[in-house]
Amino acid sequence: MKRYTTASVLALAVMAGPAWADLTPQQVWDDFESYMAGFGYAMTANESMDGSTLTVSDVTMTVPIPEEEGAEVKVIMPQLSFADNGDGSVNVSYPDVSDIVVNLLEDGETFAEIIVTMTQSNVVVNVAGSPGDMTYTYSGDSIALELTRVFGEGEEITRDMLSATMAMGPLSGTSHITKDDAFRSVEQDVTYGDLTYDVKFQDPDNSQNTGLFNGQLRGLKGSGGTVLPNEIDYEDPTAMFKNGGSVDVVISHTGGRTDFTVQEPSGATVGKFSSTGGEFGIAVSEQELTYAVSGTGQTVSLSGPEIPLPINAQVDEMGFALTMPLSPADAPQDASLSVVLANFVMDDMLWNIFDPGQTLPRDPATVALNLDAKVSPLVSLLDTEKMEEMAMNGGMPGELHSVTLSDFVVDMVGGVILGEGSFDFDMSDFTTIPGVPRPEGELNLSVSGANGIIDKLISMGLMGEEDAMGARMMLSMFTVPGDEPDTATSKIEINAEGHILANGQRIQ
Repeated sequence: MKRYTTASVLALAVMAGPAWADLTPQQVWDDFESYMAGFGYAMTANESMDGSTLTVSDVTMTVPIPEEEGAEVKVIMPQLSFADNGDGSVNVSYPDVSDIVVNLLEDGETFAEIIVTMTQSNVVVNVAGSPGDMTYTYSGDSIALELTRVFGEGEEITRDMLSATMAMGPLSGTSHITKDDAFRSVEQDVTYGDLTYDVKFQDPDNSQNTGLFNGQLRGLKGSGGTVLPNEIDYEDPTAMFKNGGSVDVVISHTGGRTDFTVQEPSGATVGKFSSTGGEFGIAVSEQELTYAVSGTGQTVSLSGPEIPLPINAQVDEMGFALTMPLSPADAPQDASLSVVLANFVMDDMLWNIFDPGQTLPRDPATVALNLDAKVSPLVSLLDTEKMEEMAMNGGMPGELHSVTLSDFVVDMVGGVILGEGSFDFDMSDFTTIPGVPRPEGELNLSVSGANGIIDKLISMGLMGEEDAMGARMMLSMFTVPGDEPDTATSKIEINAEGHILANGQRIQ
């Protein structure tokens, strides 16, 4: 699978720490207020100066929830401390306990409320540098979140009915933040330590319905860059990118697990998932989107009353990566798609459902491919109004000019298919092949073990002789024998006249 360069989301920049960018305590606090106002927060607080330390108490930050009328989120901190270190830097200390409150309002009254308590241990941010060009160094033992209240429709949901906790640490890292009249740019490299979570629930109407989810991610890290316009319309999730913003960050871990149990009157459904590592990345700008996710050493185990047989499987590597242009340009732009599932193995119990005699080879299976293309968006894919209008009118958001297939592999049950090829598309000709832009190019395939698989399927009773004969005839129509036993090659061409040829013989 091709290598890819990717990165992370706006949330990571917020998690890494606020973007304070001045050297005196008052300047740091003022810039923090300005920063949060840019995210749409209204802030209230009391300030007091004692020597070289600024104490900000009773801090409340309130922001409406987009597209949810009468809903708001409040962050309540008892106290923040901004201490002048006497060397041109400022230390910012957080309170041990803060609250994040979600309120749903009706006629100015709260009818539903969720409170999450955040506890922090020895979290300190050191701010150094010069105005508009600052470096932030983070340290801390841990940050933890706990669901402490859920209230709605006049009823309190107690912690024995629903509880949730999450914790991570130790934390360390740096952010380099620059700011001008238009943008705030953040380059960061932060280690979050080990992240753990635990969720439990019980149906208030039936105590026999319960659930438990818990898990861990080890060695959680985030790195990359974010460019934030100083003024953003947060009612529009794409506004940041339309105004010159971008995100380019990678989040990775060195292994993790998730365990769950859902208990019902019919029995318990139990699942276990684990991995030896993983990575998630996203890079977004007005011009392009890149998204990628990968994992190594993944295992899955499932059993329960609704699952006929226990499921146990593992895969050495899984990956998915997508790159696509988002805005029109003067020339066709690059797009790509990569998929890999390497060395997939499932439990013998699953194999025995359809192959009790172990006729088929049970070697690890691999499926992989890379697609590269040239495309031309006709409208900005970030323009939701134009995209909706185009969808309603049956229009296409872009044009496809070429596709190249490489590293195509299907390797399973004793057979292997390898392939590569490329096609160009004439967007002015939709008549040679009705409804499709006329393609021109070729696809080359090599196949091994196909007849052996057919023989095994016959002996297993999964394929009849007539079906096998039809399959062999189709194989002979589209392939020519290879140099080794039970191998074949195929060359599928589409020429300028729209004719389809298989190994030089016209079939359409």
